[in-house]
Amino acid sequence: MEQNIQDDQHYDPVKKNGVIIDGMTFPPRQPCGVPWKEHIENLRSLELRRTDVFICAYPKAGTHWLWEVTHMLLTGKVEYETRTKENLMMEFITKETIDNLDSPRIMNTHVPFSMLPVKEMKEKGVKVLHVYRNPKDTVVSMYFHFRQVFPHLKDYSLLDFLRIFLQDDMVYGNYFCFIKQMEAFIQQNPDVPVFQLSYEAMRKENQVQHVQRLAKFLEVEASEDLCERITEACSFQKMKQADQSKTLPSEISSHTMTKDTKMYRKGEVGDWKNYLTVAMNEMMDGAIQEKLPGSSYTLQYT
Repeated sequence: MEQNIQDDQHYDPVKKNGVIIDGMTFPPRQPCGVPWKEHIENLRSLELRRTDVFICAYPKAGTHWLWEVTHMLLTGKVEYETRTKENLMMEFITKETIDNLDSPRIMNTHVPFSMLPVKEMKEKGVKVLHVYRNPKDTVVSMYFHFRQVFPHLKDYSLLDFLRIFLQDDMVYGNYFCFIKQMEAFIQQNPDVPVFQLSYEAMRKENQVQHVQRLAKFLEVEASEDLCERITEACSFQKMKQADQSKTLPSEISSHTMTKDTKMYRKGEVGDWKNYLTVAMNEMMDGAIQEKLPGSSYTLQYT
């Protein structure tokens, strides 16, 4: 029997015992063992390299795809990373681990710029990649993923989760706040190189062309043949299969995810139509109109 959290608006199973840093809610346990506040300060003080690449994205927006494609372009080989992207996820690994990574470091994160070494990013011209996804597919994907990560969510409905998703203090940050801070950062820092791509475009449109655009942005030589082979290797099904042989960092597997956690589900554009009721869709439309008025982002829902 599903429990409905609307009966107690002060109880939120996603944020249960969470830690709030600068208004952002994190899960109670930090995977790398360093307290969240200390870890965020470590991230802010990181010394960057000019070859670093940052993938900044809201959860379940397509980070895996962009990370694998970037890895293949920088190495010039159609070979999957042997590590999972969580091995290079800044909020999950220690400062020492990040410092010891070989260049070029392709680091990925879901935290806002206020928690990153922005000054270093500006001074060293570090490249930033941003993949974004429409909020309706995002909330459905997050719902199924979070039910694996947070066992106490198994009895909660999608409607319950949608209400949580729309709150400003959603764990790992609010979708709309993330989009707006990303938009503000780009406007305020025109000298920082930023590459943007929507999840829907990379899944439905000319994928080879997007890989070629990314190669140009990364300033690497990539033939049309290489881009075509990378596109084929990074199809949803092939990446899903390849991911099964990868190993999570021990810190993460013992805290937030296990070897049985499925990072890939469907990967479809417009799958939200199979899950959101008319009432839930209206809730989402109202939030989009309220929270993203005049946004420069074009969100694609089908």
